[in-house]
Amino acid sequence: MDSIFETPPKLPSLPALRAFEAAARTGSVARAAAELFVTPGAVSHQVKGLEEQLGYPLFVRQGRGLALTPEGRRLAAALNRTFVTVGNELEAIRRERERPKLTVTVLPSFTARWLTPRLGRFIEANPEVELWVQSSNQLESLAESGIDMGIRVGPGSWRGVHAEFFFREYYLVVASPHLPGGLPKQPEELQGRPLLRVMDEPWKPWFERVGLDWPEPSQGLVFTDSGLLVQAAVAGQGIALARRSLVHDDLASGRLIKVFDTELPFQWAYWLVTPLPPPHRPVLQTFINWLREEMRATLGDS
Repeated sequence: MDSIFETPPKLPSLPALRAFEAAARTGSVARAAAELFVTPGAVSHQVKGLEEQLGYPLFVRQGRGLALTPEGRRLAAALNRTFVTVGNELEAIRRERERPKLTVTVLPSFTARWLTPRLGRFIEANPEVELWVQSSNQLESLAESGIDMGIRVGPGSWRGVHAEFFFREYYLVVASPHLPGGLPKQPEELQGRPLLRVMDEPWKPWFERVGLDWPEPSQGLVFTDSGLLVQAAVAGQGIALARRSLVHDDLASGRLIKVFDTELPFQWAYWLVTPLPPPHRPVLQTFINWLREEMRATLGDS
């Protein structure tokens, strides 16, 4: 089983390294002892033992003061960076346990039409969580951007991240019940009607599925965002070929009608993308479990 951890080389004792770092940083054995709640003699003993173990001096004694040797300066700098990093991480964990923070990035259309209407239920069930939602089409470098999870559409084989299958998508033909001219009853009646489109999501495969040898529409409204397509359909501006997840709530409320039974499988799936594989932080796993429950409810009553 692959591990994200590296085996460190053999190190001197941690108390000795801690005593040396404190003495180097404060420039005083006495001040280091006060910081570490030990006696000055204990600090001196730890530093002396460390020098003997390493085989070279770390300090040059100058009267009552201390001056670092070149080797001591290098070691002190490395230890200080390490201790500061560990201390900051422990503080972040403490703050998160007091009020867990979660940052997710989600496709704009999915955020607006599916996720946002449901987030109130998550916050109500988890009031201690501070949830940050970023709307974006880009697959950012999650770890470098401080993002815990992304919801993305695609093949799921992205490098450098862990992708868990979320759900399979389909296209439906939908329209407002108040569509001017009424709703078509047969696919052939789409001829001459305003067909709403999204870039890179063509009608032609759906035409072929119902036996129509029609070209891709070349007139009317074309959107760059699927959420705007659904909004236009709700407003009665035309008939839309829309993703099932994005129109679920509008179909349930009656704002949209599923015009025909024929559905078209979407070429990609939705994925939950994280910087690292499980086990996840508890707050992230809670959010993932909640997403899956909400999607099961969506697909179960669609």
